[in-house]
Amino acid sequence: MQPSLVKKAITGSALVAGVMFVQPDGAEAAFGDQELKLGMNNQDVKELQDVLKAKGYFTYHTSTGYYGPITEDAVSQFQKAVGLKVTGVATTDTLQKLGASTVSKSSASTSSSVLQVGSRGQDVTNLQAKLKEAGYYSYNVDGIYGQITQKAVQDFQKAKGLSVTGKADATTISALANTSATSSKSSGSTSDLSVGMRGSAVTDLQTKLKAKGYYTYTVDGIFGQITKTAVQHFQKANGLSQTGVADSKTLSALSESSDAVKPATSGLTVGSRGSAVTNLQQMLKDRGYYSYNIDGIFGSITQKAVKEFQSIVGLPVTGVADDKTIDALKSRSSQETSTVLKVGSTGSAVTDLQNKLKKAGTFHAEATGYFGPVTEKAVKDFQKAKKLQVTGTATKETMDALDGLTEKVVSSPSTGEDYGDLLKKGSTGSLVKELQSKLQAIGLYSGPLDGDFGNGTDRAVRNFQSRNKLTVDGIVGPATWEKLKQSTGYEGNSNEDSGSGSGSSNSDFSVMDLIADASLYIGVPYVWGGNTPTQGFDCSGFLVYVFNKQGVSLPRTMAQMWNVTTPVSSPSVGDIVYFTTYKPGASHGGIYIGNNKFIHAGSSTGVTISDMTSSYWGPRYLGAKRAQ
Repeated sequence: MQPSLVKKAITGSALVAGVMFVQPDGAEAAFGDQELKLGMNNQDVKELQDVLKAKGYFTYHTSTGYYGPITEDAVSQFQKAVGLKVTGVATTDTLQKLGASTVSKSSASTSSSVLQVGSRGQDVTNLQAKLKEAGYYSYNVDGIYGQITQKAVQDFQKAKGLSVTGKADATTISALANTSATSSKSSGSTSDLSVGMRGSAVTDLQTKLKAKGYYTYTVDGIFGQITKTAVQHFQKANGLSQTGVADSKTLSALSESSDAVKPATSGLTVGSRGSAVTNLQQMLKDRGYYSYNIDGIFGSITQKAVKEFQSIVGLPVTGVADDKTIDALKSRSSQETSTVLKVGSTGSAVTDLQNKLKKAGTFHAEATGYFGPVTEKAVKDFQKAKKLQVTGTATKETMDALDGLTEKVVSSPSTGEDYGDLLKKGSTGSLVKELQSKLQAIGLYSGPLDGDFGNGTDRAVRNFQSRNKLTVDGIVGPATWEKLKQSTGYEGNSNEDSGSGSGSSNSDFSVMDLIADASLYIGVPYVWGGNTPTQGFDCSGFLVYVFNKQGVSLPRTMAQMWNVTTPVSSPSVGDIVYFTTYKPGASHGGIYIGNNKFIHAGSSTGVTISDMTSSYWGPRYLGAKRAQ
């Protein structure tokens, strides 16, 4: 995210599962100046969350700056771990344990050469580099003196017995210049390493633990709960006392173990580069596990793809592309073609797919060798049951899971799915409801979404076929179905229990994550037709993008969204609120976040938060509907 976006405060409020976005408090004190507790909202809280996250206590994916139950629980866990009274309140004692220091109120006035919050340039870059070398700073060296750099300076000043101001004056810079990484607070090779420590010694520890398979996260030089757990696992495996502290015995055993075990082929893992990684990525991409650029760099995305493949084919899920994993990829790649089966495919491969889906319990018709909407739904149901990406396309990943299946994933057939792979007059069930929803979205059907293919649905289908120069027979086969999907721009909703006419839904939908994700893009400019953060957003593009991150597929225009989402009497957090602006009907919308506030992409503001009751938006409010 752009630095400018980070600095923008979120107005309005959305209280969801302990995370709230509210109007920021007034003037902020430096981190460590004040006690932090439930209900507070400012930069200090965000800094607290960042530090707790670095130490492994705050696990929510976004530091919001709001002190809610999640933050309170993280503070309580930290207090318990370090022997403080467990109150959930970030007292000064707690902040000092975390590494914060109270800023002196009577510090001497600084000269023009003093570096402090707001300073920028090469001098700040040099400062950050030296702090990083000494083990006090573990973030990007960017030449910008912000809260994180201030805290690193405070930590250094405290460790060296200097006046703790958070400002890099001449005395601080001189002391830093004379300090080597090996003499910093956490880098002594003979010192015990424990929770809260950081620096090159911790980096070396994590690297060795990672090489042995005990540590699977980012090597960041910060000794948090995850590192402690990895140490305990290593200690247990080597008959050592399971303290979680990397003492001299543990470090010695780890070094001996690392020296002794040097297999000829250790496999490809995070950090590996070159042609071997390029070949790995290509094989993973061919099989549908990897969909990014093939760059020959083994990063977290490649690791995730390897883990998914290992899980599907029954190998140990390590994320390391060892010989067995490579052999399994090569074997499967040589045995099967690269053909991906989808709506419109025909032939023996489709017949084989249908028979496998029937064995899995998601396909309840006779195998026809004809991939239509019923087969597509059967594939989606199987993918959902196996927690694969739900596309309705029989990718190699899906075929791998079908090949390895030992029992049914669905025990009973769904209503209305025994008509072969065609929908026609007399069909019933969830697919018919989805068909009606698609026809409604493009204005050809105004009847009830009841899953009953009757005269009204038949007329709408024939009208659609006529408009699109298809065979006008009222029968929905692959050609009609595919054209419908292209016309509506969304996948519809194949879940009969999720209400009528909503966009496609995901059982893992999280309102809390939806609001948090939406807030990340505040400040992204408005661009007509834009649908990505780098390109910019228009109002519907923003909603499509954010909801898609939660697995909910929406059509591309506000009018279409209005047609497929479910009406509610009053908005709840996460609902879409609609407005009439430049033309009648739904022409603008956003996500409701509570307190009459909504987040949206405004044509004159970009992504922002506005008040629904304002003089502009109030008279234009059309209603609220639910997408998930």
